[in-house]
Amino acid sequence: MPVHSGINATPEVHVLWSASEGQVVNAAVFVFALFCFWLLFPVAWALYRYLATANHRYTLTDQRLLVESGIIVKRVESLELYRVKDMSIGSTLMQTIFGRDRITLHTTDASCPTLLINAIPNAMDVSQLIRNTIETCRAAKGVRAFDY
Repeated sequence: MPVHSGINATPEVHVLWSASEGQVVNAAVFVFALFCFWLLFPVAWALYRYLATANHRYTLTDQRLLVESGIIVKRVESLELYRVKDMSIGSTLMQTIFGRDRITLHTTDASCPTLLINAIPNAMDVSQLIRNTIETCRAAKGVRAFDY
């Protein structure tokens, strides 16, 4: 199904990549809940974190990066790809053990100057796909980046 960004906007018809945030980000919470399973709060917190992470989804289209989050009330952050200035890849020790990484995007977007794509597999391949899509989007819109 196409994603429309406005009345006169060009519809996005190509979803290039989509993934959910990995549960590895909750490892400490899960271990704590395992050791304190007789207490209600740690188990409830672990369940909440599981659901929040499972409902945190990244979608890369040919125009935007969409970040959907929320368990009951959904929130969608939309980043125009031509606004991305820089990208870096890193990971925590736990993410490295489980083959996950995170991509940090530095943008000129007012509402989201730094966007973290957390705990995803194949971050190098995904970052290359994002980079290629950014370049294609900039060329199509005639956008050039200037550093001051």
